[in-house]
Amino acid sequence: MAEMRCIVVDDDPISRDVLKNCIAKNKRLRLIATYDNAIEASAAIDQKDLDLVFLDVEMPEMTGLQFLERFKNIPQVIMVTSEKKYAFEAFRFDVTDYLAKPVDMDRFQIAVDRAIYYEENVVKNQEEEIFIKSEGVLVKLRTSDVEYVEAMGDYVKVVLLNGHHIVHSTMKAFEAKLPEDFIRVHKSYIVNIHKIEEFKENIVIGEYFNLPVSRTHKKALKERLSD
Repeated sequence: MAEMRCIVVDDDPISRDVLKNCIAKNKRLRLIATYDNAIEASAAIDQKDLDLVFLDVEMPEMTGLQFLERFKNIPQVIMVTSEKKYAFEAFRFDVTDYLAKPVDMDRFQIAVDRAIYYEENVVKNQEEEIFIKSEGVLVKLRTSDVEYVEAMGDYVKVVLLNGHHIVHSTMKAFEAKLPEDFIRVHKSYIVNIHKIEEFKENIVIGEYFNLPVSRTHKKALKERLSD
């Protein structure tokens, strides 16, 4: 089973240590970094392939809620705070769970189980559908409707027959959500193999696309098409 890559954002060093210890006891979690303020964490969000953020609410300079306001397409979030009054507002941001300090290990495990369930049964449902966050809203897509995916800097463009969605994600992270029906043909393109009608030279052609194939991906594409 794949690990969930996570970070901790909390200005209290004791709280950070408690969360680090809890994470260390869970084999499904991999701690990537800890931050004592939301500003530094916000700078890292776009640079790291993350699945989960443990986020404190009351922090100087930028609160956890302000952090959520600023980043509407961040990974799953588990809020952690000593003030239960923030629970209702936190769930307005579609957080996965809400932990009250001091963090109890059993309650921590329940929150993590929820995050894992969401990751495996919603985000990475590889049979027919995936959920993506497009403009801050969860959208359900049938993978069979996706023509191709295009890299756009810090975003990816998910192209459908009748439109597209812009998702805040790296190509690597988004590719991991897709079923085996998709193949990378270029550093900037992932294609639904069922939509390919022709492959010649350095171009892959579908009814609604004409995309380049890089030298590094040509061999793998030939092998998939000949299966």
